[in-house]
Amino acid sequence: MVRAPANGGFPQVLRLQRLRCGLTQLQLAALSTVSVRAIRDVESGRVASPRRTTVDLLAGALQLTGQVRVAFCRAAQAESSYLDRMVTDSMRSDTFTRATDDLVGRDHELDTIAGLLVRAPRQRLLTVTGISGVGKSRLALEAGRRVLAEFDIPMLWVPVSDTRNDRTAKGPMPALLRAMATLITGRADTSDELAAIIGTAPMIVFLDGLDDVPVPAPPLLRLLMECPQLTVVATARMPLDIPGECVLPLAPLAVPEPCQERDLDSLVRVPSVGLLLRQVAPMQPDFRLNLANASMVAGLCRILDGLPAALGLAASQCLTEPLPNLYEQLINDPRNLHALISGHSEPMLYSAVIRSIETLPKGHRTLLNRLMEIDGRWTVNDAIGATGLPRPELTRSLHVLLTRGLLRRVEQQGNYFISMLNIVRHACAE
Repeated sequence: MVRAPANGGFPQVLRLQRLRCGLTQLQLAALSTVSVRAIRDVESGRVASPRRTTVDLLAGALQLTGQVRVAFCRAAQAESSYLDRMVTDSMRSDTFTRATDDLVGRDHELDTIAGLLVRAPRQRLLTVTGISGVGKSRLALEAGRRVLAEFDIPMLWVPVSDTRNDRTAKGPMPALLRAMATLITGRADTSDELAAIIGTAPMIVFLDGLDDVPVPAPPLLRLLMECPQLTVVATARMPLDIPGECVLPLAPLAVPEPCQERDLDSLVRVPSVGLLLRQVAPMQPDFRLNLANASMVAGLCRILDGLPAALGLAASQCLTEPLPNLYEQLINDPRNLHALISGHSEPMLYSAVIRSIETLPKGHRTLLNRLMEIDGRWTVNDAIGATGLPRPELTRSLHVLLTRGLLRRVEQQGNYFISMLNIVRHACAE
């Protein structure tokens, strides 16, 4: 439920105009064709942003004209502004203010998401997929900031992990968040309530962390149909499989090629290297990239797959371990990679990768294990030769593995190659 401002606002205006005409809520409903429930919800403050068509129907039934009608409609618009402020404030919550650094290496993805959200024809349902630690939430946050700054569209950030317990980072969950959380977790169908609140106003709702929450498709689709300017952006390890969904698989940051290790200018422009160096700097202020350590830095980025969360953890270890020592630990014993990542403060990063593999359908999981036999990068034809699977069956499975972020696709000289992430390879081996 979303309550109106403390001064009464439009709910009080509507009630006074109804009483002035000597009408009950039931009588006003009959005259306006607006449901009794909708009128009751507006007058009680349950709905803070009535639709424009609803306001016009009520004004006509109350026989409002001239300046009185203008004031009546403005009061309803003021409630909408109140809702806009409340929704947009969720973009300034702790979830958003924690990320104060610049996003590295995601310019193309940012441009793509921003274009899908604001350019006609707009994408109404977008899911950013990938394994844990790849930066889905951070990318969605930055896309929201960009669109908010350029277009001032009201936005709502729904942190799924917090809403499961009906609490946000700061305390009890705001009413609008509660209604959205109730809908997406399947506890109840609140699509009618949300549609009455949002109406025809433009809004972007971010559903962050739909990893293990099977979103009920019918209520969400009804909400999108009832609210023609609503857009939903979700982050999840896998697609939601809802009609009309657009999936954007998010791969880890690009890692350096061996040939770049002797060209420092080229090496430092590789996104994973840039992120690692930026995060190492506060831990080891005297560390400088040079020809002597370039292969070590490049190798560390490749070992950690360019995963932002893993790179951040490696950088944090540099407070107690020189970077060369850390590199030697990971090169000499890959199991240290497991220990390094499983100890990360992110929600069970390594365990989440195992979970992504375990939840695969059996056929896809079997293929993933068979692909471990191929070293380095390979093509679809290479995979056909190694697995013996028909191309249609193989490509369907590869599509699933790529959208879940378990494989990486790389373009090289106009050709596409696929490789398995190190963390996935070790997880499969376990």
